[in-house]
Amino acid sequence: MVQAQASVAEALAGLVHQFADPMACFRELVQNAVDAGSTEIDIRFEHVDGRLVVHVDDYGEGMDRHIIDTKLTRLFSSSKEGDRTKIGRFGIGFVSVFALQPEVICIDTSRAGEHWRVIFLPDRSFRRVAREQPVDGTKITIYKTMAEKEARAFIARAREVIAFWCRHVPAEIRIEGRSISRAFGLELACVVTAEIGDARIVVGYDQGDDSSISYYNRGLTLLEERPGPFPGVHVKLWSPELEHTMTRDNVLRDEGHARVLGLARAQVEGPLREQLIRELAARAGELAARTGALHRRGDEADGLMRQLLRHLREDDALPKAAWRTPLVRCHHAGLVDLNTLRKAAKAGRVTWASQVSPLTEALHARGELVIAAEGEVPAGAAEREPPRVCELAQVLAGRASPRANAVLCTSLAAEEPASWGVLRGELDLLLSELGPRPRPVAASLEYANSAVASRVAIAQEEVGAVSSVDSLTLTSGRRLIVNVQHPTVLAALRLAAQEPELAAYKLAKTIVLEGGAGLSLQDDHKLAAKAMERRWRRMT
Repeated sequence: MVQAQASVAEALAGLVHQFADPMACFRELVQNAVDAGSTEIDIRFEHVDGRLVVHVDDYGEGMDRHIIDTKLTRLFSSSKEGDRTKIGRFGIGFVSVFALQPEVICIDTSRAGEHWRVIFLPDRSFRRVAREQPVDGTKITIYKTMAEKEARAFIARAREVIAFWCRHVPAEIRIEGRSISRAFGLELACVVTAEIGDARIVVGYDQGDDSSISYYNRGLTLLEERPGPFPGVHVKLWSPELEHTMTRDNVLRDEGHARVLGLARAQVEGPLREQLIRELAARAGELAARTGALHRRGDEADGLMRQLLRHLREDDALPKAAWRTPLVRCHHAGLVDLNTLRKAAKAGRVTWASQVSPLTEALHARGELVIAAEGEVPAGAAEREPPRVCELAQVLAGRASPRANAVLCTSLAAEEPASWGVLRGELDLLLSELGPRPRPVAASLEYANSAVASRVAIAQEEVGAVSSVDSLTLTSGRRLIVNVQHPTVLAALRLAAQEPELAAYKLAKTIVLEGGAGLSLQDDHKLAAKAMERRWRRMT
């Protein structure tokens, strides 16, 4: 008998300390309350006379003497064996309370006209006392000597544990009168929920690269794993086929687990991807409905675009509709689909810009797509990373979509100002001293986010052409587009009214030096000599 008692005591001690976190006992008590049919559970804490007092009250079916003697107080005994709707299959949930090392545990309960109080002591011994007054369900009170500061830390930690493990339990759980119950779902921008048989599956995309999978039985958290099996996707699985290990630190990786995980995979690879396309299309439609609206870095749509790009990079199967659904807002072209974008990207005809401008209009006129994207900065400022929609061209066709105003420019027709005629004539003659040069024409280089607004002049085939900012050199066969709104040109125009040759000389030097070719002393002397000769002839 002594040997048997020692074995039982040893086994009981092992069960008490089986959980890595003693606070897991609250999960077990909530589980027992739900299994007893309680739709409400109240948990309260108080610190009285140097002792922490914990109350766990349920309003379930309670216990009579037979249950107390054969279930509550008998090691490994359980009334839940064979019942797939109940998850406390090992009959050891209540034993976990002793992991808190309480001084006294008092249980008041009633059932079928019987009213009992069961008192447990630290050595796990107990006594049963009949009560006169009935109890609605089962009320558990735990007493433990504890300093007030330690008690505050205990209570804060207990709240965290209960909220994490029990927030989806289909009963209202209140801590200090405040409900911690939450609907079974995911608060994400793109989510799919399915009920298949007695399984509930919720899958949703993360805004970044995080992923997780959480397992539940009757709403009680069994396990949460990070990362999950599906990159960029969070999964919640609720099924009676999911069972925890005796130590409650894992789920059984059995056939039931494999079946439920297969259901999740089907949702991730099918309906969730379809929903991703619908969500992206809806957000693109919202942009199209607002004048000047842009794709933005870091918002929900940008996070969803991140997931679409991942699928495209990894060559994941997308629904056929994904390629025909308008997902990208472009300046002038409106909404375009992936097929259209891929075709333009293969031809190197996709850029992005934050504002409509003469350049974007010129690009559209020649059949190019300009994605409406936030991120453009004034000339000279540090470049900002555009939204991920601008990465689509690279992923679809292997050709990047640059910022339009960073690599391209245009020019605008401008009214010829006073003195331009005489200045243009002198400028043309001076530049001819240096070899064949483009003929000057008055124009403007100033427009929204222009890459050449600070330039005095550029060379183009004609005014209004689209040119690469790297190919504006002064060569024959082009026009010398003189920016008549530039301060240097305006000063030259004013000077030309009195000294056209000197004005042309100064402007010619500026244009040649700005073009990057440099100006030798010999060429400078040529220009100066020609200007002086022209001035002398005019003065005599």
